[in-house]
Amino acid sequence: MEKEQKHRQNIDEMQKAANEYKEKSYKYDAFISYRHVEPDQSIAKQVHQMIETFKAPKEFYQNGKRPVFRVFRDREELAARDLSASIEEALETSRYLIVICSKRTPLSEWCQREIETFKSLHGSERIIPVLVEGEPGEAFPLPLKELKGEESVSEILAADIRPDETLNADFEGYEALQNNNKAKLKELTKKSLDILKTEKYRVMATILGCSFGDLKQRDKERKSKRIMTVSTVAGAVFLIFGLFMANAYQKAELARQEAVQSNASILMKRSKDFTKEGDFIKAVLVAKEAMKSIKPDMKYYDTLKAEEDTIFNSMIYHSGASTLTSISTKNIFTFMDVSKDEKYVAYGFDNNYTAIASVDNGEVLKILPGHTQQVKVVRFSNDNRYLASFSFDNTCIIYDVETGEERAKIETEGVPMLVRFSEDDSKLTLITFNNNTSTNFYLYDTANWQQTGGFVIDSLIKNADIKSDASEAIIITNPDSDDQITRRSLTDGSIIEVIPSLTVNTVEPGVIKNKQYKTAAYSADGESILLNTQNDLIKVTYDNRELFHQEISINFNDPKVIYESENGDKIAIKSNNTVYMLDGKTGETINKIYMQDLKYYTYNSNTNTVVGFSENGNYSVWKDGAITDSNLNYGGILPIEYIFLKDGSKVLASSHDSQTIKIIDLKSRISSDSIHARIVSNSNDSSKMLLFDGNDVFISDDDGKTSKKIPFNNNITYGIAATFKDQKISNDGRYYTVLGIDNDTPDKKPTLSIYDIENDTINNIYINAMDSILSFSNDSKQIFVLDAVEGLNVYSTDSFEKVKSYSDIKESSGNIKLSGDSKIFVINKYSGISSIYNLESGEHIEDIPGEVLYVENSSGEIRAKGIQNNTAFTWSSKTGLKSWEMDEACSQTPLSLKDVNLYNANADILLMIRNNDTERKCYVVDFSTGRLKMALNSTLKEYAVNGHISSDGKMIAVDQNYYADYNFSAGKNNQYIESTVYKILNEEEVSNEIDSILSGRILTEDEKIQIGLTTK
Repeated sequence: MEKEQKHRQNIDEMQKAANEYKEKSYKYDAFISYRHVEPDQSIAKQVHQMIETFKAPKEFYQNGKRPVFRVFRDREELAARDLSASIEEALETSRYLIVICSKRTPLSEWCQREIETFKSLHGSERIIPVLVEGEPGEAFPLPLKELKGEESVSEILAADIRPDETLNADFEGYEALQNNNKAKLKELTKKSLDILKTEKYRVMATILGCSFGDLKQRDKERKSKRIMTVSTVAGAVFLIFGLFMANAYQKAELARQEAVQSNASILMKRSKDFTKEGDFIKAVLVAKEAMKSIKPDMKYYDTLKAEEDTIFNSMIYHSGASTLTSISTKNIFTFMDVSKDEKYVAYGFDNNYTAIASVDNGEVLKILPGHTQQVKVVRFSNDNRYLASFSFDNTCIIYDVETGEERAKIETEGVPMLVRFSEDDSKLTLITFNNNTSTNFYLYDTANWQQTGGFVIDSLIKNADIKSDASEAIIITNPDSDDQITRRSLTDGSIIEVIPSLTVNTVEPGVIKNKQYKTAAYSADGESILLNTQNDLIKVTYDNRELFHQEISINFNDPKVIYESENGDKIAIKSNNTVYMLDGKTGETINKIYMQDLKYYTYNSNTNTVVGFSENGNYSVWKDGAITDSNLNYGGILPIEYIFLKDGSKVLASSHDSQTIKIIDLKSRISSDSIHARIVSNSNDSSKMLLFDGNDVFISDDDGKTSKKIPFNNNITYGIAATFKDQKISNDGRYYTVLGIDNDTPDKKPTLSIYDIENDTINNIYINAMDSILSFSNDSKQIFVLDAVEGLNVYSTDSFEKVKSYSDIKESSGNIKLSGDSKIFVINKYSGISSIYNLESGEHIEDIPGEVLYVENSSGEIRAKGIQNNTAFTWSSKTGLKSWEMDEACSQTPLSLKDVNLYNANADILLMIRNNDTERKCYVVDFSTGRLKMALNSTLKEYAVNGHISSDGKMIAVDQNYYADYNFSAGKNNQYIESTVYKILNEEEVSNEIDSILSGRILTEDEKIQIGLTTK
């Protein structure tokens, strides 16, 4: 591109150009208009810098001073001001408009408005296009193409910085590279910036009003002179200049780092807000953005990295259900649909678009234009090839899902109500309401999208369903008419069958009226019809033979009360606060679940799972009739529309009022196989677990994977005891001990029973009190028994004789901790004080506020670790007490005397289980930093939740669920007891899991604007 622009005056005399340049001053020499995508924004940034650092020839100096060029670029100027006002002001006070043109520029409404506004203020002579991709005809916005009617678009081009590769016919475009090959995009961007080093003279020549060749030559001469001048003085000033610059650079770098870290801290706060809202994907993406510029040598790196880790863990570590991300619809009317392969969710977007997003991560993949009003209903074809989008503009547009291209546009009358493809995708059915007086049915052939049938009903129908082959519809009309429910041909509306109405006696003697039907639908079995009134669920064959009739009360205001399995063999129906699961053939109740304040629900027959939402918006999950998660936070306005994926992994929940679709992830990414028992106790070294399945006690030495029943018969009734603090297992797994009452003694003496598992023998020791505190020694050779009257007594596990006693050490509440050598003895009292004793000397060493969780005795120093409320501490007999705050999230659940706290020294992790009367919550914390690794819910209410940490610290287990159902035929309770096992992932495993969940997801431009990363 060697020729000058025809619309610029070619001036040979530099001075004349300078005089004209100085005639009128502007606040900005140039306004840069560009779209915030790559490479456009990188090039805009470089053009900005290039202009402001350009050294003009001396003819342009004023009063001996070199002119300073100023550029307006919206990313720099609009962060804290009204957008439209700032743009108009900047355009009005700018000498030239530079437009960065690529194939995506014509899609930017902002760029078009900026060109139109500048043209209205200054005319068309001072607009400078810079071409980065495509030909001018496809890269110039329409207002730019219209600037010079008598000239071709290429003749108004100021600079061409397209790399040669982009000119090839097979070049896929920058948009494709941004999605699929960022490395190639970066490479081509660098090539464009290299070309700009020469092309900048064309831009500056246009701004200064001089010739390209003259300006380039003058700049070359100026640089040569500067090199010679600098060379002559460099030796003399180099040392002084170097010292000065080093000091200045250091100060500037520190200031830059402070600003970068401050910005990262703000983004981290926004990320935490997203986690509270239940949008974990956006939380992780924002946290990643925050850390992009943070280096390990920065002052606050450790703090910011810890915050990022907490946010990552929040996404991964959940017991079961958790909201994964949120999709903004910006549309209050839209209903969603999921493709049959369950990869995509479609919905109406904003005022007149249709959008397709990923079901995996919520990423918006396509925004499809074509409508002029909001979209109400969408539907994927069964082969996932087409998407039908039905709008208030009375059109249904058929899009190609893969390409996003419009295949057909169907004109209709009335408000869209339903769109449905036939099972073989050969037909499309549409239903509309026309002027609130009639209902229109349309039938189309999908081979050519021509209408092949349809009819009109002269009233607004109450409900309709389309048969899978689109041959007929079942319709509910006026409840007072005898033909309230009819089956009609979709070709011409002719009545195939009138289904008789149910009648009911009224309070007026002799007066009978028809029952009002809520829904009528073709059953998924393909052979029958489901009907329901306010008090009836009926299944009939096509020839009106009744298969079953169940009396079930429903609420007419509920949007969806019935769900069917894919083959119709199971039915779920909501009746007030209860969901009944029925046999689809007989109507018999298979199972049922109850939820207080149940408002809406969804059901997955493949996994037999119910997700129910209460009035307050929280939700709970039941599997096989037993609750697995309760009172989970949805993080938004109560949704009314649900799609449950077939594999049971996710629920998509849409709230029209908040204009969001949330993806609820039901799959725990860290849980392993459950233990079908509750956790009774752990050995001191965590190598053994005691388990109770409702009938028997078991011992496990592999963290619950397998277990062995303890055949202990001592007539002890376990029941659903609140805790099992009276039962212990030794580290070697040989001894099991339990407190009880000897009913054979006249005074029913408290008894400590010690069962030798290896030899299958029981020995009883009479003790002073039933509320004694127990612990085995770490070598398993002794058992410690502590009470408030006799004090501490130590018994041999070989002879069962008392070998030591400490009458000064007394307590009747709390628990015991021992050092590895069993010489240091700690009592954690309910009063909140930990008392430390030396058992060799019997000396009381120290009282520490809080609960000691770990104690060691080494090299003449006693060291302890523990917690007090939400503070972690270490204590040393030499250095004293040191404490630090734990993550504030851990303080959100109130403490109670039934709380359980466990510590593992190998992994330095702390498991805190809160057992207050209203909420059960488990927190796993990195002890040394106080950083929360995960927070888990437990649905238990019947007894206190207990836990376990494996010896290596790589696994935890927590009591999760208890459910009892009385079996009348057997005359006993069937008990369902479950403890959930979780893996503790290392940093690399967390990172890999995060990448798997994100599945390549990045922040969209709209999301960046929302977060504040960009302003346009």
